[in-house]
Amino acid sequence: MPLPVLHKVTFGAGASDFYYIKTSDAYEGIKNQTGIEKVADPTGTEEVIPVKELMRTGIIWRIGIRYKDSNGKRKSSHLLVVRGKLQGIFADEAAGKLEDKDYKVSGVVKGKIEQVAGIRKASFS
Repeated sequence: MPLPVLHKVTFGAGASDFYYIKTSDAYEGIKNQTGIEKVADPTGTEEVIPVKELMRTGIIWRIGIRYKDSNGKRKSSHLLVVRGKLQGIFADEAAGKLEDKDYKVSGVVKGKIEQVAGIRKASFS
């Protein structure tokens, strides 16, 4: 069972950083595109906010991705993305694209991202 990992959400230049705990570190190598990165050395003073709350307030959004594993089989997964980075992912900017980037979980490459499937907004009742 994977251990929880502290992640940092960088909302914008000069803005506050938000922290949440997740059991996966799938954002390794794609932090520039998603705005989310694993915190290597937490100080213990970070205020941890639940992912559900960050999604409810619109700070982060969930997108679907499709990737091909090493056997050539197509698989799908979800990633969290900072709201300010969504435009770069879905626009024509090469720097913001997720396609052809490695999708890693726990430091192991699961495959190359082939397609961004779309945005899923949180729906809480």
